Amino acid sequence: MTSKKNLAIIFLAIFSILISACSSAIYASTGWHGLAAGSDTAYLAAGTQVYAVDLNTHGEKWRYPEKANAKISFYANPVLTSDNQLLIPSYDHNLYILDAASGKEIWKFTESKNRLIASPLVIGNMAYQPSTDGFIYAVDLTAQQLKWKQETGDPIWAQPADNANCNCVFVASMDHFIYSFDAAIGTLNWKTDMGAAVVGTPAVSSDGSLYVGTFGKQMIALDAATGEVHWRYDTQDWVWSGPTLNNNVLYFGDLSGNIYALNVDGTKVWSNKENNPIVDTPAVSQDKIYFTTESDTLFVLNTAGDKVSSQVIGGVIYSSPVIAGDTLLVAPTNFDASLVAFNLNGAQQWSFTPAK
Repeated sequence: MTSKKNLAIIFLAIFSILISACSSAIYASTGWHGLAAGSDTAYLAAGTQVYAVDLNTHGEKWRYPEKANAKISFYANPVLTSDNQLLIPSYDHNLYILDAASGKEIWKFTESKNRLIASPLVIGNMAYQPSTDGFIYAVDLTAQQLKWKQETGDPIWAQPADNANCNCVFVASMDHFIYSFDAAIGTLNWKTDMGAAVVGTPAVSSDGSLYVGTFGKQMIALDAATGEVHWRYDTQDWVWSGPTLNNNVLYFGDLSGNIYALNVDGTKVWSNKENNPIVDTPAVSQDKIYFTTESDTLFVLNTAGDKVSSQVIGGVIYSSPVIAGDTLLVAPTNFDASLVAFNLNGAQQWSFTPAK
């Protein structure tokens, strides 16, 4: 049986594989769907095209490109900026910048030397785009040019995080390190060895703590200013995605199907066990937590850890649920519907399937 340590090496070389925590088997995949939403529109990155879906009519507003191009594939979550630009990383190494209202291409950033499978972090007019070439690219969206770039030791699969208190950008790399870069000029503030690969976006608290899940079966808290490790919490399996921080509680899952709630001091609040790997970051709204398992199911828990509902969707689910107003959106892969909408109690409302 292939060990997870060996699988981590395979992850670096082959994009189209994911793992099952229960059997350590390798699953070939044509990719996964990325998802973002504004007030009235969902943006679905689904293979060779990106779709804008009207949340009121449930119909398609536009698609990009209008005709599918086999050389272009989209898997990361699109990012909507405050001035209505839509940023879409692509498997063809490029970051596409579209007008979110019309779907028309404004320009594209082309300096990455390898595939883009992580979303950029947007701060003001700057986009910080990670790449599997190991670099983080700071892109000026107004000037439409590279401002700076910095290299890590391995591919970057995680969207960066930021801390306005220090004007910092935090980058999690597959080389086991978390990096803190100056957001303006790219100088290295610090880097800390996590002991294992990180592919999930760190969570940052208002008091200056950074929370990171690793393939070393740990959730780790660091000082955001210095990189010093505050505490480590051992999990049952690899933590694929980053945690959600809500009301001083961290919510996250692992690849054995455990979902955890930890206080920000690292003490356990509760944990629950499901039967399939959890590879997404939970969504939290008021007193409910929404997460999916790799198989095909949406789970709704309350913040006390009690199960409110579960809903079998179909296909496989790798991307996180997205909340848009009173609607919860899930983007399954290898399923008839590419987007499924629920109310916040977990009852299905409608679905979207792109027209041929």
